Amino acid sequence: MANELLQRALEECGARRFRNEAEERRRMADAVAKNPRIAALDAQRREDVLGGLRLAIEGKNPEGIVGRTLERNAEIARLLKEGGLPEDYLEPVYQCAACRDSGYTGDVPRTLCGCVRQRYLELLGGGQEREDGPSFEQYDERVYPEKAVDGAGTTQRKLTGLIRRKCEQYADGLPSGTLNLLLHGPSGLGKTYLLKCVARRAQERGIEALSLNANALLNQIRQAYFSREDEVGQPYYDVPLLLIDDLGTEPLWENITLEQLFALLEYRLERRKNTVISTNLTPDNLRERYTKRIYSRLVDERSSLVLRFQGEDVRLIPRG
Repeated sequence: MANELLQRALEECGARRFRNEAEERRRMADAVAKNPRIAALDAQRREDVLGGLRLAIEGKNPEGIVGRTLERNAEIARLLKEGGLPEDYLEPVYQCAACRDSGYTGDVPRTLCGCVRQRYLELLGGGQEREDGPSFEQYDERVYPEKAVDGAGTTQRKLTGLIRRKCEQYADGLPSGTLNLLLHGPSGLGKTYLLKCVARRAQERGIEALSLNANALLNQIRQAYFSREDEVGQPYYDVPLLLIDDLGTEPLWENITLEQLFALLEYRLERRKNTVISTNLTPDNLRERYTKRIYSRLVDERSSLVLRFQGEDVRLIPRG
């Protein structure tokens, strides 16, 4: 399945390049309709480039090409401006500056571009969040009640606001700073929302991230466990940021879940990879379910930031 998703990510990149090439042709037709001389200038500079390549192959020095190309570029820009179009209207169209929507960077050997890798991780995690999906900018503390959650009078709204700021600081500090972030507390308090906020901020900062719920992650680990190593990709080991939602909802497969989860956490800690986990389990429940050695990896204050959510399930609070 992983290989199929990678192929899909590459195909999407190819489709994007096809659309961009169509847009380039449309823009050229638009520009030529305003001033036909642009077509002749564009043909001349293309012929110059091809002629220069032929001469270079023959071992000859193509003289004057750079100067003529600059002159034609300037003339095309002037004509575009006269026609009410931007001077860069005929520049190549692409969404990714690193690979220009080819999907690869470098010459020999070529390597997968980060845009393809990130799309692959999004597909592996179930798809891309919507533009209006969870983000720190969209976070609204007002959905939480002004009701005390401890003896000191700290309200649920104040507590979740503090947690939100700590999560944002964690996201802005990636890939440095604290390695693990553990969000724990009852359901309906915003753990998944903030986990997705961290993922979004990381991706906005160019950090590759893979988000999976615990059940999907353990299914992938189990599939890899029973397959030959080269048949199933395991990007959750090396991705810079791994986000595991709802730890504790996955089934415990004997001799698989605990051993493989421990191996994953240990591997990522040793290589200083960042991991974010949300769970409805209490620390005691975590220790009981996952054993002391996994629990210690999750809550060790030297490598983990542990944030406890408290209060009412905001999904059950009536809206006025």
